[in-house]
Amino acid sequence: MTYDDGSWLDEDPGPLVRPFAVTRGRAGRDMHNLDIITLVVAIRSETEAATLDREYGEILRMCQGRPLTIAEIAAGLNLLLAAVKVLVSDLISSGHLIFRSPTQSVDRPDVHLLQAVLDGVRNI
Repeated sequence: MTYDDGSWLDEDPGPLVRPFAVTRGRAGRDMHNLDIITLVVAIRSETEAATLDREYGEILRMCQGRPLTIAEIAAGLNLLLAAVKVLVSDLISSGHLIFRSPTQSVDRPDVHLLQAVLDGVRNI
């Protein structure tokens, strides 16, 4: 959009609040071990969302009745993953959410087998 004086205004200015403001400057400390594919589900009712800050309430509403990943929550809120991890961690600590992180595989694939498969594909 342009004005008569030639100045320009974007229709969608993007987020108006910086991510660190949403998390109150916290990042990466005292958080649960959350991954982008960690599943999160609400265990408190949606009515409690009214007493929380906006972002916390939105997360609680989004996670009612169905698990969502951290990545889905970040996309839904249009926030950085790091900020969502902080917010979700706060909600877990306060007893509003529960989570299940992906299982860590102890078994690693055999490097020799992977190399043999790669060599075979290259020979095709």
